[in-house]
Amino acid sequence: MKYSSGDTVKFKLKSGEIQEGDILFIERSLREDILYIKCSTRRAYKVPEKKIISSVPEKNKIRSTALKTR
Repeated sequence: MKYSSGDTVKFKLKSGEIQEGDILFIERSLREDILYIKCSTRRAYKVPEKKIISSVPEKNKIRSTALKTR
């Protein structure tokens, strides 16, 4: 497991759409880890770890937060 609570990640939904959000909680199990992710659209998703595309670097996270406040 290379992710932890508070990390920002990109992930793919069942519809194929790619979203970006912050990890709220990680449910660990022997078979598969499930990540609970909150997006900027104020929705929360329950995503299996295999659906995570990438982690968002810290410098990009700051930039996207600054854009939201404008």
